[in-house]
Amino acid sequence: MNIAIIHTGFAKYLVYVLRQIKKTNPNSKIFLISDKEYKKYSKYSTFIDISKISSSQAKTFKEKYIHLGKSNPNYEMFCMLRWIILRDFMKEYNINECLHIDSDILIFSDLESALNPFSNYKISLAHNLALTMNIKDIEILNEFSKYLLFKYTNENEINKLKDMYYKTDRATNGVAGSISDMDISREFFSSVKEPIGDLSEIVDDSIFDSAIVYGAPEFEMLKKGKYELKKIFFENKEPFCNYILNGENRKIKFHSLHLLTWTKLFIKKFSDCKDLNFNPYFINIYREFTSYKSKMKEYLF
Repeated sequence: MNIAIIHTGFAKYLVYVLRQIKKTNPNSKIFLISDKEYKKYSKYSTFIDISKISSSQAKTFKEKYIHLGKSNPNYEMFCMLRWIILRDFMKEYNINECLHIDSDILIFSDLESALNPFSNYKISLAHNLALTMNIKDIEILNEFSKYLLFKYTNENEINKLKDMYYKTDRATNGVAGSISDMDISREFFSSVKEPIGDLSEIVDDSIFDSAIVYGAPEFEMLKKGKYELKKIFFENKEPFCNYILNGENRKIKFHSLHLLTWTKLFIKKFSDCKDLNFNPYFINIYREFTSYKSKMKEYLF
């Protein structure tokens, strides 16, 4: 199986992500599409120079991108651009089938087996979000790439995006209100006529995680102060969470865990298959430090 991750710069948590994939899928080819080769990454993956696979469409998108939001514009632009980059990579390396995952997703299952129920779909995602995306037909990814470019080069579509931001309550929601790749992904894949596999659907008491911070009321949640996430526990180095909707109480196996935003703090612990407990005080410190680093990068660069 081909597995692709797109990530620039060095982040220590990605070492644990790559190590975990190699541990659970030792025969898979892991491609890390990045701006620089790091020895710690290369131990588990094959480096692909991102600058050598960027097409004219990717360059056009960078030139035409309009940022709508209070989040980091370079970050949001890159999050969208990566789908065009992924398409270009697959074409360049003659790869017809590929699993793409975000750089903060831990894999705990043999993917050939876990993805077998979705083998008849040309593409499978969780909640129509291109965060975990199993591509069986590159043509749909190609259409997604064209759609991204269309959204930011067509005047009518640009105006729709502006209305989505300025004529709703998004503008008052801070960073969370920004127009992101998730908005475009949800919009595109909801309109695709082809049947799409739903990786966030429970199949044989197992599931791919769309985001560890979301789960209620279906899943048991661990909540402390303003923070909550799925109450994950491990059995034989496999993660589970109790499904409790409508009084049910059955454990569901998770093929993956998506540790986005502040939950990246727990990637190492989960990769060591340790049950989670946390102190909200330390999360606050982590978030303040991350925010400070981000602001310093904007100021310096």
